[in-house]
Amino acid sequence: MSQQCAPSQVSSAVQQVRLENDQLRRYLEAQKKVITSLERRVGRSLESLGVHLEALSATANSTQDWETSVEFVQSEVSSLSDLLADAMLLQKLEAGKLEVKLEPLPIATMLGCVSRHLSQAKTNSPVRLICEFDASLPLVWASQELLEAVLTDLLARGLRYSDSDVPVVLGAKVVDEQVLIYITAQRFAPVGNLDFATEIVLCCRRVEVQQGKITCQQRPDGMQTVAIAFNCVV
Repeated sequence: MSQQCAPSQVSSAVQQVRLENDQLRRYLEAQKKVITSLERRVGRSLESLGVHLEALSATANSTQDWETSVEFVQSEVSSLSDLLADAMLLQKLEAGKLEVKLEPLPIATMLGCVSRHLSQAKTNSPVRLICEFDASLPLVWASQELLEAVLTDLLARGLRYSDSDVPVVLGAKVVDEQVLIYITAQRFAPVGNLDFATEIVLCCRRVEVQQGKITCQQRPDGMQTVAIAFNCVV
């Protein structure tokens, strides 16, 4: 004798399928943006390389022009290598092929390590990084390698793409049973440049595979705050 599903069971199953379809659609849209960004950036880099390689041939008798072109080519090749490495790492994270080891981390110590060299005054260069955390922060569950990569990347982007007279803030505080790490900067990417989807998605995935949460908020004063939350060790 066949069994019939109750209407509530059918409705629940349909809702689950719709939810999974919505999640898959969002994932595919995000992947499409990443691929489109990669295509534009790689195409632009290859075109620039071609232009400067032609300049190398045309300016063989000019040492200064030749050195300038060589430096540009080296910089562009390094940028492409970093981009491809990020893309490969992102694919490993998406496929679950990267082993993530969570351990109790002293978050204050880590914040100090990634910010120490940026907090030291240099000749003719004012200190732009403001730190707002203390040594009493509790331990959090995270991966030292992945978390350090995320914080280093965000700080570097904030300092590089914000105006030179605008400070960048690195802080952390305890909220309920989590440590909330925040970085506030004028911007984390070049003005009007939308070709950073790979780096943005990679940053988010690096946090998510550590069971953390990451959000970005545009403030009324024009600044942006990236917040990362990790569970405290209890």
